[in-house]
Amino acid sequence: MPKSYTKPNGKSTSGTVQYKPDPKKYLYNIDTLYLNADCVNYEQVMEGGLLSRLIHGREYLMDTNENQFIELDIVGYDNPLSFKISHGDPPLYQFSIRNDDIAIYFSKARRENNMPMRIQINQFVLWEKGLKQAYFEALCVLSSLGFVPGQTKLNRVDFAVHSDQWQWNLKDLEKFIYPRNIADDNKPNFWRLDPITGDFETVYYGDRKRCQLRIYNKSLEAKKKKKQYFLDLYETLGMNPDKVWNVEIEVRRPFIKECKDFNGENLFDDFETVIDENRLADLWSVLMKMYSHPSPHWKHISEGSPYKSFYKVDGYELVREKDIDSNFDREVAQIAGRLRLGVINEDDYSLDNAIEKFKERYREIEEKQKKKDWDKEVERKKKSLHNNKINKSALKRRPQN
Repeated sequence: MPKSYTKPNGKSTSGTVQYKPDPKKYLYNIDTLYLNADCVNYEQVMEGGLLSRLIHGREYLMDTNENQFIELDIVGYDNPLSFKISHGDPPLYQFSIRNDDIAIYFSKARRENNMPMRIQINQFVLWEKGLKQAYFEALCVLSSLGFVPGQTKLNRVDFAVHSDQWQWNLKDLEKFIYPRNIADDNKPNFWRLDPITGDFETVYYGDRKRCQLRIYNKSLEAKKKKKQYFLDLYETLGMNPDKVWNVEIEVRRPFIKECKDFNGENLFDDFETVIDENRLADLWSVLMKMYSHPSPHWKHISEGSPYKSFYKVDGYELVREKDIDSNFDREVAQIAGRLRLGVINEDDYSLDNAIEKFKERYREIEEKQKKKDWDKEVERKKKSLHNNKINKSALKRRPQN
């Protein structure tokens, strides 16, 4: 089948070199993390001014389609981190503050049997800094708002294993074992399946309400979504950036609540316990009992890696600055198109003149709106990223006139 094992494993009786999976070419990480959060002084902080600020910020967004911001001092950063005030996720959460890496959702008031906050930690910071550091920074956000963090419960966790050691095909799935319901109608769903070759981009097992396994062509996805940082990481680790596939399992709270020990206690509920006792690896073991494939590749995925595993991951060498540059490169064509439009009626339609016209118009906008200021907007963007180097660069203020 379409395996690409790269670690030498002796020779066959005919003298042909044999290979086995290379454990150094498996990247384990948590891709997305949602936590329900409580604190001992929720009402006190909300009634002390945060609630009115969230209400005003949400109303301002609805009226103007622009955000207000909260800046918070976080341990380890030279400048405050910036969060925009936005809508929540009703009916439980009415408000949120968010930046590129972390979002916090708030209930207007505490409700019985529900924690009043939800923490959402996004992909890049989890890969860049690792689970524990990203979680610590989320707690620092709560503390900076004035909350005394209490219990946190696992709401959603996405496990991901990237590897170039196997390229999946429909033929491989003939022997793939997955949970079936009584009606036997929970068949896998495919995205862009070629019935002739058996090649596909993604296969889905299960639904996202409880637990869903996704196997997909990560190299293709990274190229489509311009996630150059993943492609660079693969090359750095000696992987083939054109042949990486991701085995990803999204686990939601209904499934998590069903996992209990012999005494009926929840195994993966309290997140502090999950971290302290390495229970993410245990949860992965539970999932691997549900899904199996008779290949050395899947055996390696199931057992984890001596080099990296979910509870050991402390971040990978992702270059945020390069990712930002690649994002800007994607925008250049659109920016050029708009600049051309600005000089359609001009005799001088040079690029220099187009840029000058843009600068004139932007200064007019700054003058009219007052709140708009180029340097301050860039500084705010710098402070919306949980990246120490970029955050520190915001200290380089423009010269005072």
